[in-house]
Amino acid sequence: MKQKLFEAHYAGLWQSIEASLGSDTPAADFPERYRALCHTLALARQRGYSPSLVARLSELALGAHRLLYGAPEKRELVLMRWVRRDFPRLVRAEWRVVLLSLGVFLFTAALVALAVYSNRDYAYSFSSAYELSHYESMYRDGLERFGERKADSDMLMFGFYIWNNVSICFRVFAGGVFFGLGSLLFVAFNGVHFGLIATWLTLNPETVNNFWSFVITHAALELTGLILAGAAGLRLGLAILKPGRLSRGASLRAAAGRILPMLLGAAIMTFLAAFIEAFWSSRADMPPLVKYMVGGLLWAAVLRYLLFAGRGES
Repeated sequence: MKQKLFEAHYAGLWQSIEASLGSDTPAADFPERYRALCHTLALARQRGYSPSLVARLSELALGAHRLLYGAPEKRELVLMRWVRRDFPRLVRAEWRVVLLSLGVFLFTAALVALAVYSNRDYAYSFSSAYELSHYESMYRDGLERFGERKADSDMLMFGFYIWNNVSICFRVFAGGVFFGLGSLLFVAFNGVHFGLIATWLTLNPETVNNFWSFVITHAALELTGLILAGAAGLRLGLAILKPGRLSRGASLRAAAGRILPMLLGAAIMTFLAAFIEAFWSSRADMPPLVKYMVGGLLWAAVLRYLLFAGRGES
């Protein structure tokens, strides 16, 4: 192909790249256009086109690379845009699997809670007497769990909570490879466990206040992260179960590329929950009423964020 025909053929692409270089953040299709630009640069060099054209394309490619991968402050802008807009939009776009995950958790938790509330002996069908007694001892007054710990103890518990919370998220998500059933079972198991322990400790006057004042704040992020991890796993399972015209492998890869940001968001939420659990929830010097107020505000903030953040933004 002669150089003039080559320039005429790709002029639109180069002009669109030049226009994009003036923006702060790349458009959604910019990576694809950047790859096409690099291809035209390689062709120009291979075919021995004029040095001026090669220099122009090299400069364009360098500018496009900087926009896409470049300065830390621009990467920070991309991250902030993801947190502020893209992540909550993704959660709303996947509302069906999110509601299914939430429904499974609430149904199993409520079912076990009603059973134990009607007859405490039903609790022993789901847990041993030793384990239930252990939970009671954890939430009685005077325990180290509720008090001002040393800084190194706080950091130790922070590390433990991170490992526990984030590993649960990834196990729930990974269960999706079994056609989504694994994710449903993990979510249901956590619902059963929460319904059992919450009801058992609520029925005990010695533990009810300590338990709810302890969990109210960090649960806003921890339980939300669990539900979203379950939803991500369900979407993964549906891609395997109903691949459409794609092969199962191609369908799985496409779904993973779309849904992994939801898993990342769930992991971030559970990470933040671990921080709150280690440094706030166990503080005995904070009155329960204050913890309930802070917890209520955080629940409202999480719901408002997922339901309304990013609406109306381009």
